[in-house]
Amino acid sequence: MATDRNRLRNLDRMLTALKSTPRTGWMLRGVHAALAESIAEHMAESAVLALLIAEFLRKKGVNVNVFRAAAISAVHDLSEAVIGDIVKMTADAIGKERKEHLELTVARDMVGEDSIVYDLIYEYIEQKTIESQVAKLAETLSTLLQSLRYISQGYRDVAEIACSSAHSIDRMLQDSKDIAELKEILDEFVRAGKEACKALTS
Repeated sequence: MATDRNRLRNLDRMLTALKSTPRTGWMLRGVHAALAESIAEHMAESAVLALLIAEFLRKKGVNVNVFRAAAISAVHDLSEAVIGDIVKMTADAIGKERKEHLELTVARDMVGEDSIVYDLIYEYIEQKTIESQVAKLAETLSTLLQSLRYISQGYRDVAEIACSSAHSIDRMLQDSKDIAELKEILDEFVRAGKEACKALTS
């Protein structure tokens, strides 16, 4: 079992790595490492989006713990400090279960299985609570928004990520009655992401 001092030391190392680790998907699509969003930046944006999304749902009558949803988002990619940003092609090759097991093993070894951080990462992977679903939506929305920013800067190859993210959000809105409340406010961004799909066939 990790001591509190070791946990803090490990978290410091992980956060330091995440701040300087670009998300691989952007670089694979032509964004220079110096301009590519870091994993830490993505996690921070996801947490803010989760806070706003959860608060919107709460006001609509959905029973959601706003701060837990934001906390899940804030740590959802923490294990990538050790295993790196595994892109979809690699994740598909190794399998979803193996990837998730690896993420949980890293979280357990670095912060301890009795840690709130481990609990939040586990909850995110399980996707059984409204809070974890909000976190997943926020993470995907963050990716969509960043891809649209890169497209506006001339990185056309990022259209693939914008297209994929928009369709993922569509599926989430269809699969959850609670999250469907967000359809109207997310529509502008989802439509922009779907527009990017057209660039892939032109």
